[in-house]
Amino acid sequence: MSAVPKVGFVSLGCPKALVDSEGILTRLRAEGYAVAPTYEGADLVIVNTCGFIESAKQESIDTLLQLGADKRADQKLIATGCLVERYPRELAEELPQIDAFVGARNWAALPRVVSQFEEARAPGSSLALVELAPPGELDLEIVARAAGGPSAYLKISDGCDQRCAFCAIPSMKGNHRSKPAELILREVGQLMQQGVREIVLVGQDTTRYGHDLGQRDGLAALLEQMTDQFPDLAWIRVMYAYPRHITERFLGVMRERPQVLPYLDMPLQHTHPWTLARMRRPHRDTDDLVAWMRDRVPGLVLRTTFIVGFPGETEAEFEYLLDSVRRLRFDRVGVFTYSNEDGTAAFGMADQVAEAEKRRRRSRLMAAARDVTLTSNQQMVGSQLEVLIEGRPEDGSAWYAGRSYRDAPEVDGLVLVRADALPVGELVRVRVERALAYDLLASPA
Repeated sequence: MSAVPKVGFVSLGCPKALVDSEGILTRLRAEGYAVAPTYEGADLVIVNTCGFIESAKQESIDTLLQLGADKRADQKLIATGCLVERYPRELAEELPQIDAFVGARNWAALPRVVSQFEEARAPGSSLALVELAPPGELDLEIVARAAGGPSAYLKISDGCDQRCAFCAIPSMKGNHRSKPAELILREVGQLMQQGVREIVLVGQDTTRYGHDLGQRDGLAALLEQMTDQFPDLAWIRVMYAYPRHITERFLGVMRERPQVLPYLDMPLQHTHPWTLARMRRPHRDTDDLVAWMRDRVPGLVLRTTFIVGFPGETEAEFEYLLDSVRRLRFDRVGVFTYSNEDGTAAFGMADQVAEAEKRRRRSRLMAAARDVTLTSNQQMVGSQLEVLIEGRPEDGSAWYAGRSYRDAPEVDGLVLVRADALPVGELVRVRVERALAYDLLASPA
């Protein structure tokens, strides 16, 4: 290897995995490793895999196969993340070109694993490591956060106590574990010093934060601490809320503290009570739940996701879901087709829905959701919004890309602002001029 070992990195999957990837790179830099701009120039390549659903697993495997086929004799390849946690032995047997496998709950061990390769040095040598953390062990700390822009994800917990029939996360991540508040607050301070204006809280179930620490309203208390300690932090956004764990106090904090955006990502997965029962999901009447939340937080922007084609989903159950989207007018909607995952309670259930039918239902639900979002966007025309300016297209056009409180990073639309010059990384007030299906066009107010 070179005098200063260089590491190439691939991060796949969700924002929670992205935070883990950042933690891995931070620790490797602290150990003296440099990040290579290309995989070809790296001494070692690390792939943070995703193992959530079939398409994500296939993307991870394809990436590992390609990098394995292209690697040099003196180059090492390590796989980490959820796919490794889920299938450690199978991957080790089927992918001999991978030199080490490190589980998602044990990524803190990566600097030690990398140093072992650095010591070995011999081209073609392989330690064939499989590193998995003991059950219940979890490392959530990132010693020094490095911001990549004006918005940053912050993982407040990992793992999940729920046992939804379709989900393999508990088998990969274990039970819910909350990050101590002092570590979270330290990360917020580090990010703000680098110009971050928006903190996006993520976890498998953010609304269960603090439960394992004996706190009943842990997320609400954490948000109060964050806003008290960092009054200059512009936005705090909450993602991955679980319907059963929404509380009066949490909604009160969202309503009364302007820094906590009136935006909530709450995956419902379905609205029909029979489907929810088969999914092992809470099946409180969705209309009542949404009405209660909107009553407590006026102007609440609600994002949700749904699964179509779950085993046994009848046409009538799907039509019920379709009508719910039109009736309840969710502001933002994501739709997935059911993925039959081994190791889950739903795997091999009777009454599987045909793939073609799943795709048909997804298309219909997405079309209905798009109509609702367009109508919501059209209602914004003529109004003024605070927009976090994130960048300008590389083609030098006059349009700046930003987001309002209504838009989470990566999953929602943009506010495109036509202007000669705007401060990237700052909040700018704009006037909405035109609405598209997902985006808004605006000019400085």
